Amino acid sequence: MPAQPTWFQKLDEILGVLRGLPVSHLDRRAMEKLFGVGERRARQLMNGLPCLQVGNAVAVERLALITRFENLARSPDCEREMARRERVEKKLEELRRQARARKVELPVAGEIVDRRADNLASGIQLLPGELTIRFDGPRDLAGKLFELSQAMINDWGSFEKRCK
Repeated sequence: MPAQPTWFQKLDEILGVLRGLPVSHLDRRAMEKLFGVGERRARQLMNGLPCLQVGNAVAVERLALITRFENLARSPDCEREMARRERVEKKLEELRRQARARKVELPVAGEIVDRRADNLASGIQLLPGELTIRFDGPRDLAGKLFELSQAMINDWGSFEKRCK
C-alpha cells in the first residue's frame, strides 16, 4: 500500500476549520497552511475542484473542498490509515514505557536471587492472608517485590504454607 498523506490524521480538524471559515474560496497558500503541505501538494489537492481564477491566482470553492474531504474521511483507505497510525502510536507509547522501566536500577544484592520464603528481608512481612511491605521510595519497593518474587520462585512450597 502506498504511503498515505500525513494530514490524514488531522482530517477531522481540517474539516472543522474549513466549515468555520467565513470565505467562499481558498487559494493555494491557504491550502498549504491548512494541510501543512508544500506548493506542489497544495495544487494537487486543489486539482479538479470548481475554482475562481484571477490572473495567475487560483482559488477553489470551500464547499467543494468540504465535500471532497468529507468523502475522503469516509473512505476505506483513510479509515485503514487512521487505524494503522493509532496502532503505531499505541505501540510506540508501550515501547517508551518499557524503555523508561528498563532504565530503573533496583537496589538488589546478589543473595536476593537465592532468597527463600523463610528469610525475607526486614520490611517484608508475609502472614496468612496478609502481605506488608515497608519501603523507602519506588526503587526500594520494586527491589522488595523482586525479592518476594525470587522467594516464590525458589521456594514455592514454603511460600504457599506461609500464605495459608
